[in-house]
Amino acid sequence: MKQFADKFLAGLIATCALAGAPNQALAQSAADYPAKTILLVIGFAPGGGLDVVGRVVADRLTKNLGRQVVVENRPGAGGNIGTASVVKAAADGYTLLETTNSYNINAFIYKSPGYDPTKDFVPVVQLTEAPSVVITHPRSPYRSIQNLVAAARSQPGKLVYGSAGNGSPTNIAMEMFKAAANIDVTHVPYKSAAQAYQDVMAGQTPLAMAALPAVITHIQSGLLGALAMTSVKRWPTLPEVPSIAESGYPGYSHMTWIGIFVPAATPAPIVARLNREITTALANPDVRKRIAAAGATPVGGSPAEFETMLKAEYEATGKLVSQIGLKVD
Repeated sequence: MKQFADKFLAGLIATCALAGAPNQALAQSAADYPAKTILLVIGFAPGGGLDVVGRVVADRLTKNLGRQVVVENRPGAGGNIGTASVVKAAADGYTLLETTNSYNINAFIYKSPGYDPTKDFVPVVQLTEAPSVVITHPRSPYRSIQNLVAAARSQPGKLVYGSAGNGSPTNIAMEMFKAAANIDVTHVPYKSAAQAYQDVMAGQTPLAMAALPAVITHIQSGLLGALAMTSVKRWPTLPEVPSIAESGYPGYSHMTWIGIFVPAATPAPIVARLNREITTALANPDVRKRIAAAGATPVGGSPAEFETMLKAEYEATGKLVSQIGLKVD
C-alpha cells in the first residue's frame, strides 16, 4: 500500500510540474524579451504622418531596448494588406502593427478586410492624436472654409478633393464636413497621403483633406495653404489656422490617432513590457519634441485605456459609415 501511495504521490508531483511548465516558460520568455530584432509593420506608404511617428518611436525603442526595431511599410487596400499580414505573424511580441483610425473604419467599408478588429489583435498603446487639415494651393481662390462652401454650393459636384484613399481617416473627416455643411464635393482617392498633397502643391487638385503630421512642414514653408483644422479648437502647432468648428460648424470634430497592436495571442507580460517601453519612449523630451514638430500630440496610457477608446470609436464608426453610405467593395 505504501509503495502504491509513493508512486501516486510521485505521479502527482510530475503532473503538477508539467502543468506549471508553460507558465514557467512564459515567465522566462517575458523576462528575456526582447532577445532579437523587432519588426514594426506600417500598413501605409512612407512619407505620411504614420510613417514619421513610427520611425521616431522605433528609433527611441532601439536605443532603450538595445535591440533593433525595424520599420517596414506594407501599403495597400487602405492599410488592410499590412494589418492582415500581422494577423498571420507569430504572437511573440516580435511583430508589431502601427496603424490609425482605418483599423476600425475598414471593418465596415470592406467586405473582407482580412482581419477582425474586435478579435485578432491586442491593443498595446496609443501613440499620438492629431487633427486633419483642409489644404489648398497657396494661390488658391479658396481662402477660407466659407469661400470653399460658397464655391461648392455654386457648382454642386464639380469641386473635387483628394485624400489618402477610400475609407482613410482623411476621407472620413471630409465626408463628415460635407454632411455638416450640406455640400457636394467629389472625392478623388489617392494611393497615399503624399500623392494627394503633392498634387495640391502642383495645382492639379484644388484641395485635399490631410493628416496634419503629413503636411505641416509644407504648410509652414508656404508650399501649401491651410484653411481649417478638424480639431474642436485651434491646434497649438498652427495657432493661426482656425478650426472647422469655429468657422461656422460648432458640432464638427474629427481626430486621427496612431497606435500599436500585436496579434491576439501575444502573452500578457510581453504586452505589458511593450506598453512600458513605448510609454517611456513617448516621455522622452526629444521624442515629444519631434512628434510635436510633426503636428501631433503624444498620448501613451495603458492598454486598457486604449482598448476603451477603440471600442467606443468602433461603435461610432459603424453608425457614421451607415449614415454616409461609404463602401469600398
